[in-house]
Amino acid sequence: MPDARVASRRERGVVFAASFLFLLVLEAGLRRFTPDGLRFQAWSSERMMQTLSLRELRDEPLRSLWYLHIQPPLLDVLRATLALFQGSLDDLALVDAVDRWTYVVWALVFAGTVTLVHAWVFQVAGRAFARVAAVLMALHPGTLAFATLLDSTAASALAFLWFCFELWRFPREDGSIARLAAASLLLFFLRSIFQWPFFPLVALCLALRGASARSVGRYLVVVTLFAGPYVAKQLALFNTSMTSSFDGLNFCRAIGLGEPDLGAVRLPDNVLPRSLPSPASAAVLRTDEKLGGFYNYNHLDALRYSVGLKYVCRRALVERPLSATLASFAQNAVMYGVPSSRYQPNVLVDRLPWREPLDFVFSSPVLWVLVLLAGARAVREMKRRVDWLQVAGLVLPVLFVVSVSVLFEKGENMRFKYFIEPVLLVFLCAQAARLTARAPARSPTHAVSPGPGDGSVAR
Repeated sequence: MPDARVASRRERGVVFAASFLFLLVLEAGLRRFTPDGLRFQAWSSERMMQTLSLRELRDEPLRSLWYLHIQPPLLDVLRATLALFQGSLDDLALVDAVDRWTYVVWALVFAGTVTLVHAWVFQVAGRAFARVAAVLMALHPGTLAFATLLDSTAASALAFLWFCFELWRFPREDGSIARLAAASLLLFFLRSIFQWPFFPLVALCLALRGASARSVGRYLVVVTLFAGPYVAKQLALFNTSMTSSFDGLNFCRAIGLGEPDLGAVRLPDNVLPRSLPSPASAAVLRTDEKLGGFYNYNHLDALRYSVGLKYVCRRALVERPLSATLASFAQNAVMYGVPSSRYQPNVLVDRLPWREPLDFVFSSPVLWVLVLLAGARAVREMKRRVDWLQVAGLVLPVLFVVSVSVLFEKGENMRFKYFIEPVLLVFLCAQAARLTARAPARSPTHAVSPGPGDGSVAR
């Protein structure tokens, strides 16, 4: 039956409003420490590798988004929408205005993350643990760091949290293929690591969670209906089904090659794409610099460079000793365990009096030890084969994010760890509730009907 123990709309609304106001007040109090009176981290949105220039997004928004290859489009859709409402500001004033409103949007994302953590923990562990989880999520230095970073990390973490929540709900009657597909598509259009190979993985997870073949087929039809035309467009224009920011450059960095100079490499004739759009098709394909003088990674030359690096990477994997590649992956894993809030200096997070203890908990080795201990306890309670299969269906997407973050990135690994931190917090709270209660609370890996009332455990 559908879960009867859920937080009321009023309670969820209070959590959302309190979280939103908390961040706005915190930003207002600490903004005086920012070098430019606006940004808590050094980079404007224009400096981000994965963004198009606001100049082009303002002057030709649809054409610019059509010829976007560096990243999925949702972040630039937001920036283009915000730019439309800024009137005739000059270039640098436009960047400041869009970034200022982006902070407001990310504050809403921050509040949504805290609220969804509270709602999920409420279902699996009760009101007391839900309140503790909400406070921890709101105070977590990583949450605050990415709510004040002008890229899509905060939104991606919320989207992944929602996806995992929907996947957890699915075996019961309150699960929904439509909502799960919507969460998957949001990830697809928001972040490069969730490109089309993620969809077959989700289909496998549904099957493991006990979904019927018809339900799995419905999921694949829905995501293909919306993502398929976009992938086909990218193939037709750029000869790739993946975004170019998650391509050759990432692969070379991940295995320890850095950023090779293709001028010193003799590429076979068939490596570089033969047919690409004309530079005259859109300014985003030919303009060297964005506003502020930052390099435009959506330039056609950047795409060619990325394709060439894929060849360099493949050749290195064959020719280099395996030990060198494994050593580089080990370095990536170490960086993955670094506190996510340490991605960049942040004038807000750097002044938090509670930063050190929470960074200690949300980083290696403490976080991994807690997850392993909680996981070992959960495993001991799994008696049936169906329990193992359903848990595998929940764990696989998390392992996917961890694997991609370690095997296909070097340098920003701790930022990708934040994608899974809200989900891990829910899991740890659920296991803590089961440990402290007289009767077991329902873990996110189980689907046991709750007892009456809202108490802290399900009976």
